[in-house]
Amino acid sequence: MKELFRAVAVTIVISALAGCASGGLDRDEYYERLRGISLGVEKNDFLQTFPEAIPRGARQYPNGTVEVMELSYEYYAFMPTGNTNRNEITGMEAQLQWFYFYNDTLIQYGNPNDWPQNPDIIIESRAR
Repeated sequence: MKELFRAVAVTIVISALAGCASGGLDRDEYYERLRGISLGVEKNDFLQTFPEAIPRGARQYPNGTVEVMELSYEYYAFMPTGNTNRNEITGMEAQLQWFYFYNDTLIQYGNPNDWPQNPDIIIESRAR
């Protein structure tokens, strides 16, 4: 009976740990891969480096298209840092990064909503 109890207890612990497993890239892996990315890189090359990137939106302009791709990386923080994407049980915090492509060329990246308030004016003036 003790053996059965131990087996059930171990199964529960493993299941609980698996439920807390990371869903995004590890921060060190993210930064290592990011070293190969620079402004001006083509979207296909970016996706070869970060195949887990997911589309977040796109907009057509008279002279081209802006597309936004999202990546998430995670890290452990012993104390809360104010990150709203924090798992209080595990201490893991997720950081989202958005990558902006204009006509399939990387033109900007950073935190979500870093894009200026009126991107239409900026894009239209760059396209002239």
